[in-house]
Amino acid sequence: MATRGNETMRDLRERFLSRHSPEAPGVRDVITASWRRALEHQVAVARPEPRYVSDRDEESLLVHSAAPVLANLSEELAGHPTAIVLTDANGLVVNRLSTDRTLTAGLDQISLAPGYSYAEESVGTNGIGTAVECQKSVLVSGFEHFNDELTGFECAGAPIVHPIRGHLAGVLDLTSWDEACGPLLLTLARTTAKRIEEAMLAGTGARELSLFREYLAACRRGSGAVLAVNNDVVMVSSQAEERYDVTDRSALITHATDLAGSAKPATVLADLPSGISARLEYRPVYSGTTLAGGVFRVKNQTSSPRSTTRTDLQLPGLAGASPQWRQACAAADASFGGGHWLALGGEQGTGKTAMARAIALRHGRRPLIVDCAAVDDQDAWILALADEAACSDPPVVVLQHVDALAHGRLPALTELLATWQDVPPRQAPAWVVATLGCEPIEHGTVLAFFTRKVEVPPLRHRIEDLHRLVPHLLARRGSRPPAVSDSCLRRLMRLPWPGNVRQLDAVLAIAAHGVHGGTLEPADLPAECQAFTRRRLTKLETLERDAIVRSLAANRGSKKCAALDLGMSRATIYRKIRAFGIVDDAS
Repeated sequence: MATRGNETMRDLRERFLSRHSPEAPGVRDVITASWRRALEHQVAVARPEPRYVSDRDEESLLVHSAAPVLANLSEELAGHPTAIVLTDANGLVVNRLSTDRTLTAGLDQISLAPGYSYAEESVGTNGIGTAVECQKSVLVSGFEHFNDELTGFECAGAPIVHPIRGHLAGVLDLTSWDEACGPLLLTLARTTAKRIEEAMLAGTGARELSLFREYLAACRRGSGAVLAVNNDVVMVSSQAEERYDVTDRSALITHATDLAGSAKPATVLADLPSGISARLEYRPVYSGTTLAGGVFRVKNQTSSPRSTTRTDLQLPGLAGASPQWRQACAAADASFGGGHWLALGGEQGTGKTAMARAIALRHGRRPLIVDCAAVDDQDAWILALADEAACSDPPVVVLQHVDALAHGRLPALTELLATWQDVPPRQAPAWVVATLGCEPIEHGTVLAFFTRKVEVPPLRHRIEDLHRLVPHLLARRGSRPPAVSDSCLRRLMRLPWPGNVRQLDAVLAIAAHGVHGGTLEPADLPAECQAFTRRRLTKLETLERDAIVRSLAANRGSKKCAALDLGMSRATIYRKIRAFGIVDDAS
């Protein structure tokens, strides 16, 4: 049975919901503000609808540091109906501990469980989402919750602040039945959050110290250049600074960052903007059982005569002057001259098909391009492909996305490829190219026909090519392509480009729309170019980021006005700007 105080809060809540009044006399300001945000987000009152996220980070510093603290607290709370909930900075539950079966069943019914987001925009006022919004500890009891099904609970949320960077790392939430614990629940939540912050500091210090020790040891063992990298730190030896200019060092760090999360030693070759080929020998570094980063020993690689021949080759319709790109083009073109079938590998959007088409045109051949990913269940495509290839002027055949071809279609393709290799040259294609992604595939019977393999570098590994690529791509879009300002080009060069040249082309198409004969500036770029984050955003996060960027632009960078336009608090917009890496300068 509800107490008198709870009955009063229930009446106040019902009055607020029925009138949608901006004020709620008798209700704490923090709760009133949260109720208003819930109305703005159109949160369901009857039943919570938390968003489920399958790819939550369960290996973060927060999770590792909190694990022993939460385990100890769980033992202390054994026999008490209190659940321990850990979330990330966005209110996504990453861990939950509860020894009370009845309480656990109740939490399952409202989806307060790992993988579900308890941000305010999903479920309204609660100890997790409201703590995230306010960036301070908060106790939410009974009918202070916005959602009906949460009113039987009491929850205390305390922010966990990263001890080094100072940003919100997560929330420690303690949830029990309503009025079971009261203010003591909030005190315990705050104390536990501080213990987790101390554990994070110890973990961060230990991790960085382990990496630093290995870095110093590597510097002492030899006279070569040394790098040490993890998500937070980059260390560069004085030999590296003396041997490589700032552009080459940036390229080395990019290569090192791509590899630093690997648990196994590795060696990679990196073609640097200056034309030097460098050999990076990677060794992972551990702090206990936690990967602390990696140490790289960098050595100049003497280029072989074969790798340096014809690297000045320019292919029609393509742009790029970086050593990686020129060497890939030269190697691919050499396979045509040598009569070797070619497998072009690389990430999506790097230009594998464009490279094959350009080589065919350079040698006066008609490229016949077949997308294996679009092949239906019929075998007619094999017959059509055989007919088109058997002509008086044999074409170059480009088999796109061979790795996407269903296994049921492989025997027919294998038989056709074998036939082409056995017939006279005039009855077979002049050259056959297969394009495939980066992942290992099981199409060995097909790939055995392709005796040469060339990797097309991702755009982030030849970022200096944007000086040529951007004008080239813009020129293809009309007779009066816009110019590109230096600040706009610098902004483009700072992006990671996971979609490579295809993504760059799409971005320029959006930016150039409506700019005829003028100059592209950073403000003309779409929202995805106004933020810098290493993780891939969900579709919902992308929409939210784009809305914030557009509102900031419309309000000339005023975060206060943008927050009002979007119906969110200033604390929320500042937090999301940091989370999405949104920039508000014109640099």
